[in-house]
Amino acid sequence: MSKIAWNESLSLGVAELDKHHKELLYIMSLLLDALQYEQDEEAISTILSKLKEYTLFHFSAEEAFMKEIKYPELNKHIAKHSELKKKVKSFQYARFCHENLTPEDYKEFISNWLIEHIFQYDFKIIKYMQENKSSPKNFKDKVKADWKKVKAKTETGGNIKTDEKVESAIKTDTNVKDEKEES
Repeated sequence: MSKIAWNESLSLGVAELDKHHKELLYIMSLLLDALQYEQDEEAISTILSKLKEYTLFHFSAEEAFMKEIKYPELNKHIAKHSELKKKVKSFQYARFCHENLTPEDYKEFISNWLIEHIFQYDFKIIKYMQENKSSPKNFKDKVKADWKKVKAKTETGGNIKTDEKVESAIKTDTNVKDEKEES
């Protein structure tokens, strides 16, 4: 099965969001590999959970970005994010119910979800930002603060438990970036 890989045509030109998209593609590649090589159910479920967790993190960041630049189609974009979150949950549920989804089913979903979402929706954000010469200030700090809110909400009232490895990767990644910016 051919891989779904990052290439520069997917770059929004916003380092933080591009980094998130790369990470989502990486997690999706792990999922496709696990399916192709018929790894055990626990491994596949773990990767699906990571995908769901990182998706929540990314959507929170992207929504904070849109709010910061006063993106006029914010509510439409948030609705699209909600639809995509439901699709990820439905794939988790399908695995739980032992439905016969093929690796190609997952690949099609991933292609349609992330790649088309970037081209059809995310690039509109960048176009708006460029046309209005707006750029967010302290975006990374706001992403961290918003993620803490999302995490707190899901830990206390939702059925999603934060994956420590994903959280650790997020912390490590932002710490490395902070260090680079300071030098």
